Amino acid sequence: MPTPPNSTNITTPEGITLHFDTGSGMRDLGEIVPGSVKIKQKTDELRIDSQRSGKLRLLDVISRREEFGIEFILVEPMIDNLRPFLKGGDVTVVGEGAAAEVDQKVTLNGTLLSSLGKCGVSAVTVRQFLDKVFVYDGAAYTDHSAEADTEAGTPFTTLEDAGDYLYLGKLTPFSEVYFNFAVEGVYGGVVVEYWAGSAWAAVSNLGGAAAELAADGKMNWDLPANWATTIVNSSEAMYWIRISATTPWTTPATINCIRQNAVQNTDWILDPGQVAAVLQSGKVGRLSGGFLEDGEEVMVSYTYATWESLKFPIGAADFQQGAARMDFSPEAGLAGKCHIHKCRLKANGDLDFSDKELRLPMILEALDNFAVTPDSPYADWEALSES
Repeated sequence: MPTPPNSTNITTPEGITLHFDTGSGMRDLGEIVPGSVKIKQKTDELRIDSQRSGKLRLLDVISRREEFGIEFILVEPMIDNLRPFLKGGDVTVVGEGAAAEVDQKVTLNGTLLSSLGKCGVSAVTVRQFLDKVFVYDGAAYTDHSAEADTEAGTPFTTLEDAGDYLYLGKLTPFSEVYFNFAVEGVYGGVVVEYWAGSAWAAVSNLGGAAAELAADGKMNWDLPANWATTIVNSSEAMYWIRISATTPWTTPATINCIRQNAVQNTDWILDPGQVAAVLQSGKVGRLSGGFLEDGEEVMVSYTYATWESLKFPIGAADFQQGAARMDFSPEAGLAGKCHIHKCRLKANGDLDFSDKELRLPMILEALDNFAVTPDSPYADWEALSES
């Protein structure tokens, strides 16, 4: 960060999010009223005077007591926020049931867990898919995207003559696909290419049982460092793989589908979430050792819990205790994080039923954590690089 004075250090009070963890992972508390976040730092001081000069003069200041907290106002009165505000007891689920979600698109970034937006998920499947599949016969394109993504779809034939191409496109990078053939191909050779920004280039380390389009199974390659998006057949810009064949065309390949299920605890992991004392959304995450690429979009299908209502008794529990984090990412200025190691989440005023949105004034009140974090008994501030 620049050394003062420097105008780039001037920071806008925006981009603030608050997270709270009672032991099952940080949850985002939701939208905050702009300008309502205040860091509360209070010191109870003992002032020591000296009279040696003939007058009482301040000799020293001793800090006897420290308080720290973050005050804020929430405008998302979800049950998880109302419970700590009202000291609510355990949640009772009324009219619990189940429903299903099929092929929800989720992007898996790094090895972070991505929320499914539903609670208590089960029977989860994660599968790879392609956004577009085109066959070019030397004169025109045919769109086989639906057939390629359907296990019981209509088989389609490809690479029958010179100049034919099979195009596999996706909005996110991928390094593997799975072919299921109705008729296995027999070719002199198979060429697999990617768009390198100005020309098609051969992929590196092509492998897998389906590398020659001659057997059901995987076709994989090294993810190209210079892979660029491009437009094929008036589609939106995507990452494309282009497959062609060399003579002789003994048997053109006929394809049932190009899709595959990922394997739980090999390619991806699951946090099913819950409908209990705290509502928790189900989450899925990518495993680095699996075949899914960082940032790849997948289809997730699952069963999730439904209910008619959720209720809890008011004033039936103590304040919720845990840890918290404030992320500060202003549009202009220096970003940072405030980690509160041990704190209470509690009401800091009245529930406002005025003509504005329903507001929950709250505070994350820091508790002494000296035994565990003696260097920062309440909290610590992490200043982030502007890069």
